[in-house]
Amino acid sequence: MRGNSVTPLEPTRVLHVVGAMDRAGTETMIMNLYRSFDRERYQFDFLVHEERACDYDGEIEQLGGRLYRLPRFNGINARSYRRAARALLAEHPEWAIVHGHIGSSAALYLREARRLGRKTVAHSHAQHFPLSAGEMAFRVVSYPTRFIADEFLACSQVAGLDRFGRGVVAGPHFHALKNGIAVERYACDAAAHGEAKRRLGLGVGPIIGHVGRLTEVKNHDFLLEVFGLLLQREPGARLVLVGRGEREDELRSLVAERGLADAVVFYGVTDDVASVLKGMDGFVFPSHREGLSVALVEAQASGVPCLMSTGVPPEALIGSSSLRLPLDAGAARWTEALLGLLATEDRRVEGALHVREAGFDIEESSRWLMGFYDDLLGRVAPRYSGASC
Repeated sequence: MRGNSVTPLEPTRVLHVVGAMDRAGTETMIMNLYRSFDRERYQFDFLVHEERACDYDGEIEQLGGRLYRLPRFNGINARSYRRAARALLAEHPEWAIVHGHIGSSAALYLREARRLGRKTVAHSHAQHFPLSAGEMAFRVVSYPTRFIADEFLACSQVAGLDRFGRGVVAGPHFHALKNGIAVERYACDAAAHGEAKRRLGLGVGPIIGHVGRLTEVKNHDFLLEVFGLLLQREPGARLVLVGRGEREDELRSLVAERGLADAVVFYGVTDDVASVLKGMDGFVFPSHREGLSVALVEAQASGVPCLMSTGVPPEALIGSSSLRLPLDAGAARWTEALLGLLATEDRRVEGALHVREAGFDIEESSRWLMGFYDDLLGRVAPRYSGASC
């Protein structure tokens, strides 16, 4: 006689729609969630808009995810993009949820997903960029999303307001999901900081860092101005820029023009940001606008004193070793503030604790999102098929 048995079904597959799975803030946040999820319950697939292989593609496949590709939406190809999205979604009825992170085409692919009976989520990761022709076009094409998606997520209240409007944010279908990280990876004390700094091999002077795409919104020009003033006071200082982007050649030229070439390191991308952060003495983040930077959370978990702009939401200010300043305070004021942070007592060991207490632990974020998906699908418990005989 056989006893009762409980057999798990195949995991529910969720399609995440992104631009490209490179090492950037949104993509890193999604991967943090993916690694922490119970993949017997939920498995991620990815719709990307690049033909080339991207940084996280290999890891996605190792974790059981699949990658699908569409041409990038450019406004002119709206009809063909919609048809391609419809055909892909129709071929894959296993995608119970379509979770959209790319905003420009969200109104197209989420509408097609809803027509096919899928649950839809629109996710905002950034505030609006400085107004330009391109930004105006983005706002126009993304605006209908607020009337299409079933649910709305954002990394902060202001990111939700900028993308979806007050009506959505004040309603029952909006939620803020914190950009969780694996806090223990970044935990650091004075001894670990000293060893990491030695490994960087940049001398004993203060090491100032920035992690982010080399793109206009990150405001590297202002960062270089601040660092140039710091260098006059601290000749042994070094600036480490972690990331890549379309402005790299332009920024390298600017560094050379300002006579900073010997003091600025273009570090590129790395799969071990934690080790670089642990070697830094200060972190400067003068973005024009941000949703809520994963890099800032990681830096503060490492206990690095952080100086950030007021273009970053106040939720990103964690612990007592960080400071927000408006950009119009000017580079000289920023430099004085940075010198003040560098001179404060080393409280690096408290960083991971503060980040965890603020709710940025990835285990907490992933538990919340799995529960959110359960609710979206009308579940009260994980799916199982019971068989007894």
